[in-house]
Amino acid sequence: MNLDGILTAQEQTFLGRAARRRSLFLASSLTTVVVAATVFVYHGLILRDMNSPRLVIVLLLLLSGRSYLRLYKSATIFRKLQPGSATDRGRD
Repeated sequence: MNLDGILTAQEQTFLGRAARRRSLFLASSLTTVVVAATVFVYHGLILRDMNSPRLVIVLLLLLSGRSYLRLYKSATIFRKLQPGSATDRGRD
């Protein structure tokens, strides 16, 4: 897809940066979900002292992980829109 006439140079730069950060978005999503699960297991099942503020923290972490997953999906689409060789698309 030719985006040269549609996007400005600044928008193309943004598209490239977002596409390159794809693996960072996936790692961030996985990390926040693991931290949320760890906090829930530790305070909810082991110590049994899960209170409202801790539950809110777990929910916020899960929402953050979801947001990072959406960024990962967007970066995957941006990567497909980028002009480049097929070998560049295979690397992460």
